[in-house]
Amino acid sequence: MDSVLVVHFWLGILVAACAALLVWFRLGRRITLYALTLQILLGLVLLVLGHRAPPPHYVLAIVGWTGYMGANLMSRQPDSRQNVLVLTILSSAMVLLAAYIGAATMHPG
Repeated sequence: MDSVLVVHFWLGILVAACAALLVWFRLGRRITLYALTLQILLGLVLLVLGHRAPPPHYVLAIVGWTGYMGANLMSRQPDSRQNVLVLTILSSAMVLLAAYIGAATMHPG
């Protein structure tokens, strides 16, 4: 198995854990965003190397990443707690689903 794919897999586990546990705080959301950015960059390297995953894997990861970016931006506004929470929950759901699809792709059957 390609070493970049293995790193992508293990970083995906870390990103999924962050998406479930850390995103509820501004610093945790920022850490998750950095890890997810690295994960997406590794995914692009894998695409260049010829690896493929189902399209929802890519779409969910990018939309979840965008949602975390939006939640971080919105968290600086007064009275935005509820909107930030909703956006964070939706983004985490997308990232966790992308992680599930990616893990299922690595271990079919």
